[in-house]
Amino acid sequence: MLKKGTKLFSILKMRCPKCNKGRFYESHPYNLKKIGEVKKECNNCNLKYDMEPGFFQGSYYVSYGLGVALFVAIFVLKMLILPDLAYLSTLILMVVVLLILAPLLFALSKIIWINLFVSFDNTYF
Repeated sequence: MLKKGTKLFSILKMRCPKCNKGRFYESHPYNLKKIGEVKKECNNCNLKYDMEPGFFQGSYYVSYGLGVALFVAIFVLKMLILPDLAYLSTLILMVVVLLILAPLLFALSKIIWINLFVSFDNTYF
């Protein structure tokens, strides 16, 4: 399931969606000095990542969806594991988890967004 040539491989490994070899980000998502900095192009297949001005603005919608999914997952887990936990405590838990995972969600949103528009090319495999 997680093999080269799949969108899931590109997203989870944060690799180029076209060749699955080149790195997509300048650094790790938790390197706060370079947070969210996408490379200009793939060093393997030369795919230009920023295809047009403002291309990654659409990733905001993906980020919103990931945030909502995270909140729903936390709430469901709370209801299953700690049903007596107060709602204020649940809200605080959600905010803390969101703050911890924000750089990762930000990085995932961009790589998911570009994977919607670029397909894997077997010639680079």
